[in-house]
Amino acid sequence: MMNPSFLSGKKVLVTRGEQDHQQLSEGISAAGGIPVTIPLIDFQATKLSPLEKKCLATLSSYDWVIFTSKNGVDHFFQQTKVIKMPKIAVIGEKTKGRLKDYGYTPSFQPSKFVAECFVEEFLPILREASRVLIVKGNLARSLITNSIKNGGHHCDDIIIYKTIMPKESETELYRLMKEQCVDVITFTSSSTVHHFMKVMDKHNLRECLSDSIIACIGPIAEKTAKQYGLNVQICADPFTVEGLVKKLVIFEG
Repeated sequence: MMNPSFLSGKKVLVTRGEQDHQQLSEGISAAGGIPVTIPLIDFQATKLSPLEKKCLATLSSYDWVIFTSKNGVDHFFQQTKVIKMPKIAVIGEKTKGRLKDYGYTPSFQPSKFVAECFVEEFLPILREASRVLIVKGNLARSLITNSIKNGGHHCDDIIIYKTIMPKESETELYRLMKEQCVDVITFTSSSTVHHFMKVMDKHNLRECLSDSIIACIGPIAEKTAKQYGLNVQICADPFTVEGLVKKLVIFEG
């Protein structure tokens, strides 16, 4: 007989963006949980600077293009008409999948979907004085850029989209937490943590978190949550939606 899922009958807050929550919500439902979806992030295209436009116009001069997220892939191809791409590197499976939707296959993907692992495995394959272009969002860390430059290579960044919080989500989140009717809170990025805690602190709702299980998709979101003093009890491994759901199912609260 199978052990019952920890999620059975539990209300789970899903903070992913409106376009991205379906997989996590369906996984929670399949495991007996009740997903409560309040998107805490959304994405907007940025206005490119003259230098960034030049980078795109001279794409063929680069040896590699790095995509750090599937949102970066979407906004890149929405703003660029590309005939031929340099070699492509991605961080995770979702980014790889979205890239394939546009007809491209990456030449490199790290074994773990975090920047630290990307740098460790990517730098050794670069030729001397390689030229690299990184396509990312406004909140992406500079670790990859700095590491490539410190390795003696040329590296440019393009901030192709920015992360925002949907205005209507603040009211929904306030009501949910005020009524203390959520058992598990999930975070799939540092941005969701930042936006969540901004609402908690604005409305003095931190005490409403005491009975909720905090679950993060990976170590970066976990680190951010802990910086706010949150007690993270679940961290996915691998750092994917599937990994997060699996950890939630087997959690012994």
